Amino acid sequence: MPNHDRRPHPPKKTTAKPELTVEKTGQNKAAGLPNNSPSSEDMAYQKNILITAKGGSISFGGKIFEYVIRFVFSILVARTIGSEQYGLYTLALTIVPILSMLALLGLQTGVVAFLASAIQEKDNQRIWQIIQISAGIPAILSFIFGIGLYLLAGNIAVQGFHDTRLIPLLQIVSLSIPLEALGFIAYQIIISYKAPQFSVLANNIVLPLAKLILTLGFLAVGLGVTGIILAHVVATLIGLVLIIYYVHSLFPLNRPFSPSKNLASQLLRYSLPVHLGWVFNTIRGTLETLVLGFVGLISGVGIFSVASRLSTLGTMIFLSVGNISTPIIAEFHNRGEAEKLKRFYQTTTKWILMINLPLFLTFVFFSRPLLSIFGGDFTDGNTALIILSIGNLAYTGTGIGANILDMTNHTKFNSINSVILIFVTIASDLLLIPRWGVLGAAAAASLSTVIVNLVCMIEVYVLLKIQPYGREIFKPLLAFGITAILFFLINPFLALPSLLHLLIGGVILWSIYTLILTRLGFSEEDLLILNKLSARLKAMSPFRWHAVQ
Repeated sequence: MPNHDRRPHPPKKTTAKPELTVEKTGQNKAAGLPNNSPSSEDMAYQKNILITAKGGSISFGGKIFEYVIRFVFSILVARTIGSEQYGLYTLALTIVPILSMLALLGLQTGVVAFLASAIQEKDNQRIWQIIQISAGIPAILSFIFGIGLYLLAGNIAVQGFHDTRLIPLLQIVSLSIPLEALGFIAYQIIISYKAPQFSVLANNIVLPLAKLILTLGFLAVGLGVTGIILAHVVATLIGLVLIIYYVHSLFPLNRPFSPSKNLASQLLRYSLPVHLGWVFNTIRGTLETLVLGFVGLISGVGIFSVASRLSTLGTMIFLSVGNISTPIIAEFHNRGEAEKLKRFYQTTTKWILMINLPLFLTFVFFSRPLLSIFGGDFTDGNTALIILSIGNLAYTGTGIGANILDMTNHTKFNSINSVILIFVTIASDLLLIPRWGVLGAAAAASLSTVIVNLVCMIEVYVLLKIQPYGREIFKPLLAFGITAILFFLINPFLALPSLLHLLIGGVILWSIYTLILTRLGFSEEDLLILNKLSARLKAMSPFRWHAVQ
């Protein structure tokens, strides 16, 4: 994931009262900013900050939309089929990302790294060769894996999960393995072109909407959990067709087939060391679900899945900023701009934390009301939700170090981290889940996440001498601490029904945090983004005044 350098000075004061304030005393000096007009390097860095903010905000907005649709989808499905059937649905889908990731061979990382320079140099022949290799190899492998899952569905369902009801579900979901693998590569190509709006439309808007609509239709005709799985496959196909269309609009794909063996060898040499890390991370993300299924806690799978889905809300801004920043990190590294990389690392970490800190408090104070939305049998996961939120805060709060390692030719460290992650996860899962069930799964997931992300942060510091925290990080931390204390004192007086407590209490909590953060002031990087956003909103407003000549 990404980071970097300088920002411009705030605009000169006018007679109008400024809407945002910046801490003035020693700020430019502390930030290492010159007192004169921005240099060309400053302007270039400012451009990348704006690209990251714009792309990250587009991606984040898309992820918020997707999260809302998936939230509605999960409520609908959970309330319709119950926690046990929801567990079967979750187990069937858990197999797909593992096999899709195996088929990619790490090329989802290689395609971004190689395309960054080819796009910059406008080398269309090389771009086409990279796309052919990066899409062709996963297409073949994922097709083979899909056939394998279809043929072995009976053995996996009976011998692995001891439940024959999984057999038809696994057979249907096997069709989505090549679709998801190719969709991931297409997404990475779009990110390489710094055009996240296309992936947002395909993956974050059209796909979840199609899945929701199809699910409603299949449930209406009585297909139950089988219809929900079928809706997933059809929606994935729709999303893939659309995202390939957007790739074609960026780089026309109607070209003669002309792969390069030499380039394929280079891509694989770069990508394969990362492959193990991607696979381990994917397995790690599904391991608790699999172990719960192996020990026969099908209902526990459903409860854990809902709690885990809620807790991942905090990762959306992290993934949004990280994804759009990956090619920017590659550019900074290729140009040897280490100082810009450091500043970018610290700026993005602060942005991510500013959103995730109040989200963490929301999960802590409102875990039971949130889970009750899915049905009464899901509220047993309230403590698990809090524990999972701790792990996600560690994941997002340590910055985009893994992306930096990938894009600065230190991919082997991410592979090592993934090995550490998988072994810690396996050990903690086997130790905690049989004894404590869903609670043990949440504790195991958070423990492994905290350990590996701390290791990654240390590696980035040792290798590149940069760390994710600047002086500005203390502002959101201070706002977080004050908000936590104040709301802890206020919360006992909010004796309201569950949903009202969630709505009113949530508004109070976020208002306190926002007010304190605003009073502490914004950095120049923040003002650069906020002023751009403010100008955009004013331009869109139908109520703006026009001067009368």
